[in-house]
Amino acid sequence: MNVDFLTAIKLFFANYVNFRGRSTRAEYWFAMLFVLIASIVLSVLSVLGLPYISTLFSIAVFLPGLAICFRRFHDAGQSGWLVILLYVLSFVGLGIMYGPMLSSIIEYANDPIALQQAMLHYMSNHIGSIGLGALIILAAAVWELIILVKPSAPDNKYGPNPYGEYK
Repeated sequence: MNVDFLTAIKLFFANYVNFRGRSTRAEYWFAMLFVLIASIVLSVLSVLGLPYISTLFSIAVFLPGLAICFRRFHDAGQSGWLVILLYVLSFVGLGIMYGPMLSSIIEYANDPIALQQAMLHYMSNHIGSIGLGALIILAAAVWELIILVKPSAPDNKYGPNPYGEYK
């Protein structure tokens, strides 16, 4: 099944919370391109006087974005739950990078200059943990990208090949 840009957008919203089945590379990437373009346009509109419209859009596309990622993993022959694992790894990386900074952020929340100094001090003294957290996030992102660009697998436990043959 070949999917064009408009069809991908329709499928993206038609399968709003459908975590089963498969989505082709074209369906996934066209949908993500739509989300990117819409996010940029809505961010500009937010700056021009429509506050929160970008945030509302991000909330609205979170579940379908997660669902299409699950289906894309299925199409590549991987479990969709791997998406959750990769997100958890990314949050662990963020926690390693910035978790210890939270006490400074809370302590100096009302003093921007002291907060900036505390953050600079933290970053200069914790380069190892910042690097480790960044490495974990990078590894999770690369792992996810490798799966997202894989071609459709033959018929698998998630459904038949959308193209009808191995591509």
